[in-house]
This record gives sequence, structure tokens and C-alpha cells, in this order.
Amino acid sequence: MIRTSDQNSFSEKTSEPLLVAGIFIFAIVVRLISLEYIEIGGDSLCVWENTVNLVNAGHYFEWNHHTMRWAINMPLYLILELFGTSSLNYYILPICYSALSAVLAYYVGKQLKGRRFGLFVAVLLVLYPKMTTMGSQLWPGLYEMTYLLGCTLALLIWRKNGGWQLLALAGVLAGCAWGSRLTSIYYGPGILALLVLGKRKFKPVFIFSAFFFLVLGLEWYYFYSDSGNILGRFGIITQTHVAQDELLVSTGQYLLNFLKMVKFRGLLPVVLAAAGVGIWLVRRGGDDEKCIAILFLGGLFFNVYMISSFSPLKLAAPVGSRYLTAAAPYMVIILLLGLDLWREKSPRAAAFFKWGLIIAFAAFTLKEVPAQHTLSRLQEDISNARTVSDSNIPVLMRYTAWTPNGIEKTVMELFGVEKQGRLKINEDTKMLKNARRMRIMLFGQSTDKEYKPESIDGYYYLYKGDRKSLAEFPLVGVSDYSRKGHKLVIVPAESLPQEILRGEK
Repeated sequence: MIRTSDQNSFSEKTSEPLLVAGIFIFAIVVRLISLEYIEIGGDSLCVWENTVNLVNAGHYFEWNHHTMRWAINMPLYLILELFGTSSLNYYILPICYSALSAVLAYYVGKQLKGRRFGLFVAVLLVLYPKMTTMGSQLWPGLYEMTYLLGCTLALLIWRKNGGWQLLALAGVLAGCAWGSRLTSIYYGPGILALLVLGKRKFKPVFIFSAFFFLVLGLEWYYFYSDSGNILGRFGIITQTHVAQDELLVSTGQYLLNFLKMVKFRGLLPVVLAAAGVGIWLVRRGGDDEKCIAILFLGGLFFNVYMISSFSPLKLAAPVGSRYLTAAAPYMVIILLLGLDLWREKSPRAAAFFKWGLIIAFAAFTLKEVPAQHTLSRLQEDISNARTVSDSNIPVLMRYTAWTPNGIEKTVMELFGVEKQGRLKINEDTKMLKNARRMRIMLFGQSTDKEYKPESIDGYYYLYKGDRKSLAEFPLVGVSDYSRKGHKLVIVPAESLPQEILRGEK
């Protein structure tokens, strides 16, 4: 067991309710400051427009792997029923779950090493780089992470105090994690370790499993009743998401898939350090610490090597930090456990790296803060959309490609790589998704599956109006957007390339 001496710190002087409230408020403030504009991928846009339609019309547009994540859609539905379907309400759910996950992470850390340790865990999780996106969007990783944290906390308390009710709660929360994303199964070895390591009894496993499979049984019955698919939710997913071919690999590519961990980019050293400490903890840590290490290592291993089919050989998901979000709290805990161990030999070095980690995470969060606050930007876009509709102004869309920051630009110059152009040409898929985003988020209209924006010259796409109105109208709306940002502005027609306005291309 790794031990740390008690310290007369702020967290030990502060009352528990005040400390927890501080963590909750801190998480909300950080998330509000760093909010991103709603992204155009299926995880967010598809879930939002389908749930809005469920509130307004009583049904989804379609069943797919996005809309079947009931543990995300159900609380989103309740929020929209309570507060309405205004686009600004999109952010309520991710902000609430982000704050809740920070509080749960604090309690998990407290169960392991005390209040001070739990406070560091919570702060690092709030500032964890991917939380700027996860805490802004309806991506499933955040919700999977929150339910798994609740499950882990319930099992840690049970390991100390007993009580079948905690096992039942853990089973239900594990079922909710499954309802958020199927990849929660990656953490099965860690959950099993929490149930049996140092206990060696079958009854706790039975109680946990009974409630977990009760949730899965209810899920199956609902989807079978609605779709008629004998495999329920899983059967519907195999007909949509699993049927795609992007993740097909050869045996050699599969074995070398760990090389794709480079996609973690700046987080790669952190992930590798946590993996090293985690392996050490599995060998020499206390029972609870071994369980946390197994949770992280299992999530990392299956993120790289889980497959969805043997013939043909196909990966379950791409490798990347967004797919490892549910493992982030355990990665943070492992790193802090390793630094506490290091502190026994080199207190100054351990303190330097601990605070360095916090500063680095905070710097990344500050770097992601948009120039204009997202809620303000969204309100302006909604106001401009209202003007566009009232005055029947034509609207163009253009996609702003990724541009390198200072560090990336230096590296590109070092290797002789040049960034070509400001805009990407022929972005049909992105333009269609952005049109859907504007339709539901800004203009308050339902999705038209037959709609396809018209390409003007490969850079500009026509969202509203026709070429005649574009040539005659003195004002033009422009949806100028990138991966993380969006602006709907109304500009004089003369400010745009004249060949577009004349309909020459």
C-alpha cells in the first residue's frame, strides 16, 4: 500500500459540503469559459435534432447508434421537456455531467487517499484537455465516464463498508454506462477486480450482475418491441455503425495498431507514464489501487485492440483521446499515485511535476477558450438567422480548414510541410452537416433528409436562395465555420468574389 502523510491543507480545513460545492462550481465555471460551438458530427447533432423531434413530434427521425444511447438521450429529453428546445439549452446536459463527474472523481480520490488527494483528482479532471470538448458536446465519452465513476465509487465504498444496496447501485450505473456507449465493456476487468480482489466471494458478483443484466434486459425489451430485431439494440447497431468499412485491417495492421497511439498527440507522454505506473501498481499496489490500475489499463488496451468482427478483421473503434475519455479519471489517479510514491524519495521533484501537470492542463484549457464566448456567438447567429428569414436574404456556406498554431507551424516548417489555402474545396459532407446544424440550431426547422446544398465553386455552397437571388440581393448571409467555430454573418454582397455573385461558376 502506498501511504502519504497527513498534511494541514486547505481541503482538510474546509467543511465537506463547502469543498464539494466549490468543486462543482469550479467545474461549471471552467466549462462555461471554454464552451465550444455545437459540432456537426453524429454524436452531437444527430442526438440533438432527434431528441428535439421527440419532444416536439413524439418520435425520432431514425434509430442508429447515436439515437440508441438512451442513457444520454433520456436525461436530455427531460431537460428539453423542462426548459424547452432553445438551442442555448444544448449545453445544460454536458455542463451538468462535467460538474457531476468532477464531484464523483473527488469522492473516488477521497476513498483511496483522503480529501487532499481527491481534490487534486477533481481539479485535474476538470482541466483535462479533452474536457474542453467533452464538456461542451453530446459526445458519449463524458456520460460513459460519469456513470462509470459512480459505479466505481459505489464499489469502493462497498469494499470498505459492505451493503448489497451499493452493489445494486453499482450494477445499475454500469448498465447506464453501457446505455451511453457499448465501449463501457472495456472496463469490465476493472469492475470485476473491484468485486473480487481481496474478497473472493461469489455473492457480490451475483448481486451486481443481477442488477446490471436487469438494466440490459429492460433495454433489450424496449428496442425489440420497437424494432422487432431479436438482438435488440445490439442488432440495430450491427446493421448501421458496425456495417461500415472504415476500420477494416489486415492481421499485420492489427498487431501494429499500438503505433496509432501517436494520435493521442500531446497526451501521449501522459498516457504512457500512466501505463507504466499502472503496471507497477498491478504488481505492488494495494488492492484498491490495483483495481484502479486495471480500470485504466483495460480501457487503454481495448481502445487499441478491441475488434467488432473476426472475418473480416475489423477494429471496434479508432484510436484516439476522445475514445479514452472514460479512462481519464483513472489515468489521473494513477499519475497522482505515482507522484506520491516518488515524493517519498524526491519531494521537490514530485511536487514540481504534480503542479506542472496542473499548469499544463490549465494552459491547454485557456488555449481553447474562444475569442468570442460561444453562448454570445450562438445568440448572434440565431438573431442573424431571424433577420435572414424575415428579409429572405440568400445564405452561402464556406468551410475554414484547420490552421496550425505556433508550435505546429514550427514543426511543419522544420519538416518542409506547407499549409495550402484557407478553405477546403468540395467539402460536400461537411457542408451538408453544417446545413443540418443551421437548420435545427439557428432556423428552428426540422431535418429535411432530401436537402443537399448546392456547390457554387467548390469553396462556397448555397444554403438558402438561388443563384438569381444571390446575384440581385445587396446583402448575403455567410456561414463561415471550422471544426470548432461558427459565425453566421450578414455582409454586403459586393464583399464576396464577384464571379460567384454573377453566377459564372
